[in-house]
Amino acid sequence: MWGTHPESPLPPALARKPGGTGEVSEETASALLLVGEQMEDLAGLEEFLVPLEPPLHKAVPWGEELGALLDESLACIIVDARRSWTVGIETARRLLAHPHARYIPVLFLGARSCGEADLLRGYSLGTVDCILEPLSPDIFRLKVEIYLEQHRRQTLMRRALERAEQAEAAARESERMLSTLLGNVPGMVYRGIPEEPWTLSYASQAARSLSGYTPEDFRERRVAWGELIHPEDSARIRKEMTEALTTRSPFTLTYRIRTRRGEERWVWERGAAILGPDEEVRALEGFIFDITPFRQAQRERERLHEQLEFQHQRLQVILQQLPVAVHIVEAPSGRTLNFNAQAELLMGHPMLPCTCVKEYAQYHAIHPDGRRFAAEEYPLARVLATGKPTPQEELLYDRPDGSVRVFLINAGPIWDARGELHAAVASFMDITALKRAETHQTFLASVSETLAGSLDYEATLSHVVQRAVPALGDGCALDMVEPDGGLRRLAVAHVDPVRREIARELARHHPSRLEDATGPGAVIRTGRTELLAEVTDELLVRYASDARHLELLRGTGVTSSLIVPLHARDRTFGALAFFYCRGGLPRASRSYGPEEQRLAEDLARRAALAVDNARLYREAQRAVRLRDEFLSVASHELKTPLTPLNLKLTSLSREIPRCCAGESPPESLQRHVDMARRQLWKLSTLLNALFDVSRIAQGKLALDVTDTDLSEVLGEVAAWFAPEAARMGSKLWVEGETHVPGRWDRLRLEQVVTNLLSNAIRYGAGRPIHVRAETEGHLARLVVRDEGIGISPEAQERIFGKFERAVSERHYGGLGLGLYITRSIVEAMGGTIRVDSRPGQGSTFTVELPCRQE
Repeated sequence: MWGTHPESPLPPALARKPGGTGEVSEETASALLLVGEQMEDLAGLEEFLVPLEPPLHKAVPWGEELGALLDESLACIIVDARRSWTVGIETARRLLAHPHARYIPVLFLGARSCGEADLLRGYSLGTVDCILEPLSPDIFRLKVEIYLEQHRRQTLMRRALERAEQAEAAARESERMLSTLLGNVPGMVYRGIPEEPWTLSYASQAARSLSGYTPEDFRERRVAWGELIHPEDSARIRKEMTEALTTRSPFTLTYRIRTRRGEERWVWERGAAILGPDEEVRALEGFIFDITPFRQAQRERERLHEQLEFQHQRLQVILQQLPVAVHIVEAPSGRTLNFNAQAELLMGHPMLPCTCVKEYAQYHAIHPDGRRFAAEEYPLARVLATGKPTPQEELLYDRPDGSVRVFLINAGPIWDARGELHAAVASFMDITALKRAETHQTFLASVSETLAGSLDYEATLSHVVQRAVPALGDGCALDMVEPDGGLRRLAVAHVDPVRREIARELARHHPSRLEDATGPGAVIRTGRTELLAEVTDELLVRYASDARHLELLRGTGVTSSLIVPLHARDRTFGALAFFYCRGGLPRASRSYGPEEQRLAEDLARRAALAVDNARLYREAQRAVRLRDEFLSVASHELKTPLTPLNLKLTSLSREIPRCCAGESPPESLQRHVDMARRQLWKLSTLLNALFDVSRIAQGKLALDVTDTDLSEVLGEVAAWFAPEAARMGSKLWVEGETHVPGRWDRLRLEQVVTNLLSNAIRYGAGRPIHVRAETEGHLARLVVRDEGIGISPEAQERIFGKFERAVSERHYGGLGLGLYITRSIVEAMGGTIRVDSRPGQGSTFTVELPCRQE
């Protein structure tokens, strides 16, 4: 039989074909190959095999079709060598030399004449068997059937072997993949005993980096995993493991271990119990990760979160404690992130839940003309759009209670670390009171300037009434007490011209009276302010005298009123009435209160003082006119007896030498006469000064302009004063040009020079006095300089006033009229006078006159 050769290789059924897959289809039947010299010889053999129904292939040696048939799955090759054993042997040899037929059994059919040597030649080829004639169909079929069964079994064995090899390869690949996976898992994979101390039967290589122990340390039980668990965590782990094993559920643990080096690490374990056939826990399997960095990061995150929460709470506390309102929004959406209670308090309503910039239009900011702000006009919206701050911006806000507040807003961007706009913040405060106070102060300052600008109090007060609207209300009216005790409406102002006319009609047809129980008459009578925060229709009905009166009162639209008295020096002589009306201008408040009352009373007090001052001024003017008239008459009457007295003294001075002829006249008598003449001259000078003051006050200072030489006048007056200067110890120096011609009033010019020289001698302290006359262009200049006591800077302008002195009259005397008259004369002639002086260094008076007057 074939296959018994000791050096036979693996049968073809158990080996893969070279270049093939080695797989045989289950449905593929074992085929037979019949090879003979003649096809007709094969026909009989084919008939023998019909009962077996095998697939048959027939061929003659040697052809291409025979080589192609060898690729089939052949159970046996039947070589018909009955015609020629040698040809059959050669055919079998060539067949077995083919790679695909090397292990296919060959069945020789030989003639009866084949000898032993021929059979040996056949058997030497390998897997060869022989049947000699006479052929028995049954034996032939039996032989072939054996080959078919062997081929079928070999095919099944080969398939089983291939499957085993595939399974082994898959197992090796799975083992490789598992080993690679376990080697690359960041944590340790384990298998262990399900009881304390949690001994491990397997641990992956990650055990070394995790615990410091090698996998062998755990497998050989040199250390148990439970021994590494932190003592503070052991009881908890034992409890959680007991619950998991009891319920047969997976477990997740977080705990600390101590490594071989004594380090403390946090680990995260996930595992499950492995059950046996009896549903008992046989082992534990799972993996353990080192989460120390995670725990550190978690602790750091928790610390940062706590710090952030603390900072957030501190920010909230700060925000809530700030005296200003704060509103923070997200960029770029504009969604509200944070705000404080002050913001809601100032706006007068809860913060609106805005999620985008467009929703800012829900807020109530308005323009001065009452228009609502568009969403993009709000400061926060502009910061979000441009990234630029909007500092110190004033904004009007219409609150739900009807009041209009003034907010001062600062808005700016908040940038993140990358330089991108992260948020925007606005802080604002209510400056309504400040703006109102500022407006009130500005208003009062302006009104005070107006009041001080004129002494015509009726025109001034009318202007004040106009200025009071709209600063103090939508309307204002002024009533004054007449000399006969009646009231007169002096002025009316209103923002609405129609209502202004209604107020005037009320004053014409229904004027206020001092006996009224309310209104301006009552305020003037009592001297007390009347404030009605709300004027109701019932009040109007009670106040009206008839239906027409009520109709007019209702037409004014008054909603709140404030009436203050004009009171000065224990006398009330008028009342200012202020009104708020329906449909008036937007305001912070639509009713009067204590603040408005204080402002109105301050205004009324200033107006009353202005009126009283104007009346006092008028009375003073009348008194001054009476005084000037008296001085004019008195000086004229007083000068009448002085003229004959002066003549008598002159005559007496001449008679003294004759009366004492032959004898020397007594010096004492002459001194007394000279003293009397000097005193008479002083008295005359004083009377002339008073007379000049009277004429100046009345505007009657007349000038007689003629051709005059200033140098000549200066020389004459200097000659008059030379003895007086010498008597006072002063040297009088006359300098300048010889001729300084011009057209002036000679007598008045003499008076100017006289006054200046008189002052220089009086205050020169006995030092030299220099006077100079000169021309410069079209001007004539007179300079009088002394080296006396001088004049302080603050008195240099004052000394030119009426009855003013730079020094005490007790030491130097005089009426303080000389420089006043001098300046009046100089200015009347179109000139100027000035003084340059320092205390203790003397004074220089300079007079400049045009040489030709217009």
